[in-house]
Amino acid sequence: MLKIKRKGTFNTQYRNLTQESPESIGVIDSQVRLFAKNPKDTRVKNHLLKRKLKGKWAFSITDDIRIVYEWQAKNTVRFLRIGPHTTAYKDKGLQSKT
Repeated sequence: MLKIKRKGTFNTQYRNLTQESPESIGVIDSQVRLFAKNPKDTRVKNHLLKRKLKGKWAFSITDDIRIVYEWQAKNTVRFLRIGPHTTAYKDKGLQSKT
C-alpha cells in the first residue's frame, strides 16, 4: 500500500470541494483507497501528465474531478491538487523542475 502525503494546497482544495459537495467525500475516499492499494488499477485512470506538468501524475475521482500528485519514493506519493480540470491542472506552482 502506498504512503500518501498531502500538500497544503491539496488540503485547502479538498476542504472547499467537500464543503460545497459533502456527498463527494465517499467517492473521493473510495478512489483514494483503490489508488493507494494499486495505482495501476484501471478504475482510477492513473496517467502521466505532459507539457508544463511533465513529471506529475493524475488519477480520476469522477468524470471531472482529478487528483494531481508526484512520486516521492517507490511507495510514497504527495497529493498536490484536487478538483475539476480547471483547478487540478492549473500549472501555477506545479511546473516540473526538469
